Amino acid sequence: MLERLITTLRIIALPLIIYFLLNNTAGSMIWAFLIMIMAIFTDIVDYFLLKYIDRVGSFFDPFADKILVMGLLLFFTIQDKFSGVVLSIFVGRDIIIAILRWLLAQEESHVKGIIVYARTLITTQYGIVLALLLKELSFFYRLSLSDLFVNQVLVITILCALLVALLSVIHTLVGYIKIRRRLKRERKSVNESMVILANKRSRGYYDVYRRHLLRVFSRRRNAPIIYLSTRRNMFGGISDKIKSIKNIIIAGGDGSFEGALNYKPFSNKRLGFFPFGAANAFYFYFYKGKRFEYLRSRFNFQEEQLDILELEWENGKIQTILVAAGIDAEVINLSSKKRTQYGLLDYFRGGLKVLIHSNSVFHFNCKVDDKKYEWKNCVNLTLGKIPNYGLGLKCLIGKVYPDDGLVYGLACINTHSTFFNKPLRLWALLLSSFNLNHSPILPLHGKVIEVRSDNPFPIHAGGEYLGKTRWIKIKVVRKQKVLMI
Repeated sequence: MLERLITTLRIIALPLIIYFLLNNTAGSMIWAFLIMIMAIFTDIVDYFLLKYIDRVGSFFDPFADKILVMGLLLFFTIQDKFSGVVLSIFVGRDIIIAILRWLLAQEESHVKGIIVYARTLITTQYGIVLALLLKELSFFYRLSLSDLFVNQVLVITILCALLVALLSVIHTLVGYIKIRRRLKRERKSVNESMVILANKRSRGYYDVYRRHLLRVFSRRRNAPIIYLSTRRNMFGGISDKIKSIKNIIIAGGDGSFEGALNYKPFSNKRLGFFPFGAANAFYFYFYKGKRFEYLRSRFNFQEEQLDILELEWENGKIQTILVAAGIDAEVINLSSKKRTQYGLLDYFRGGLKVLIHSNSVFHFNCKVDDKKYEWKNCVNLTLGKIPNYGLGLKCLIGKVYPDDGLVYGLACINTHSTFFNKPLRLWALLLSSFNLNHSPILPLHGKVIEVRSDNPFPIHAGGEYLGKTRWIKIKVVRKQKVLMI
């Protein structure tokens, strides 16, 4: 409640300050200056509350500072009292950093020091606004501070802010380049014979162009294609045909790959993936989302160990690498009821139905190892070992280590009215896409994660809807060798 109030005060400070500045009286200038001081003070209090208290704050918090500072700088620019060039540099810097953070998110990496630069920049921008307000005050009052001194303070704060903006871009860019080089050196190449197991029930099989891509992939890799059975146990009897082959590419959707994880004879193989399904979340893990990278013959697959999770719920157990509970599972449910060969359209329709009809309020009691949480208004909870949903949407933030024995999670928690829950889920997806750890999302990780609720909640695993349950338990049970770029 306190964090919500503090953030709201910073949001409403902008129109109040502009109102008093437009009044253009001696008294109104004092009020504008005092409100700005109050806003800065609440920002400091909010920062320490969220830093030292393990809880989710207001979802307004990630952009409250930017709205206040950039809004006031834009106002002064329109009034011809601040440089439009400097403001453009600040906006350009934010755009560049956003792009770099998005690229880093695709590599599941983070450059240390970005948050420090961000806090330093907002501090120097606060200094610019205070200097501009001080100039307005000096016009009405004969202050002991001379106009020359105020102008010098303004110039110094602008130069400091520009320097921090430049250094933050250089620091992030250099960090991104180093991470790309390090990732390229770390992986061990695999260059052995392989076989492709293709699922005819996957949506890609009904697309002539996707079948053509599969044949091109097969030819360039010199890997034969074996079409799986269309019966319920699609892997039945396949183990004898590929007993001596260590590298297996599963051509199918996410559910096909998870079916391979649950087929015991494959536990000692290296499993790869060919996108032959609808959204293909696993494609973005195995190929880093690089378009048609799987068709290039000039790179070798890399071997990596991947933790495999066991999901236990009221109706049984399965092995998986991605689980969601809450509104995202409802999207899968409604997208699967009338499946067509156009997966993206199905998910879009399912998402629209969820926005209009589905429940988005879940009361979860979560236990991460020995730590307990209670979320009275949780929109969604994602648990897994891969950081992407289908269509390239990130579902986990930070570095997700593939074989550290931990389950990673991301909860979307609303501390405001339930009215905001559904649009808030879209905002949370945007934050995670840029790897930004801000409210309303809360990252988690632990060896065992348990979730309970008095009311049944929907779940899905690997893109397959599993129904509703009152509890789930998820942990790492084994490791699987996988093939990726």
